[in-house]
Amino acid sequence: MIKRLFILIGIPVLVGLTFSGFEPLMAQSDEAIRAAQEERKQRFKASSASMKALYREYLPAEDYQAIKAEATVLVKWAIDMPEAFPFGSDSNNDEAKPEIWTDFEGFKSAAKAFETASLDLQKAAEQNDISLVKTALGSVGASCKACHQKYRKK
Repeated sequence: MIKRLFILIGIPVLVGLTFSGFEPLMAQSDEAIRAAQEERKQRFKASSASMKALYREYLPAEDYQAIKAEATVLVKWAIDMPEAFPFGSDSNNDEAKPEIWTDFEGFKSAAKAFETASLDLQKAAEQNDISLVKTALGSVGASCKACHQKYRKK
């Protein structure tokens, strides 16, 4: 009776959770975790390099093509960011706070804010308007800062 009840209810629930993207219940293999940790480390380095290039080189030169290209890199990272933090990938060797996993919906919202700000930067660069670019770039920086304050170890 209990086996039959599990088969009728338990298996469909587990399958549903698997396909619904319920990350906290889905443990990752050690290899997948290491890959995610390395990916996020490299992508954050690239994001930092993009922000430095935007502020130091492309903004002063009003290089709208380069600004748009860097914004595209940031948008892609923003979209991919939550996947780089699978459940169980916390580590003492990186700057990720436990709050990323305990408040994963909040973390995804922060990544979405970064995406929106980066998309706005793309659009501003397409308009070749330096004042719009400066405002949008400020919003990108603010989205980074807001996320770092809550989810990054100092």
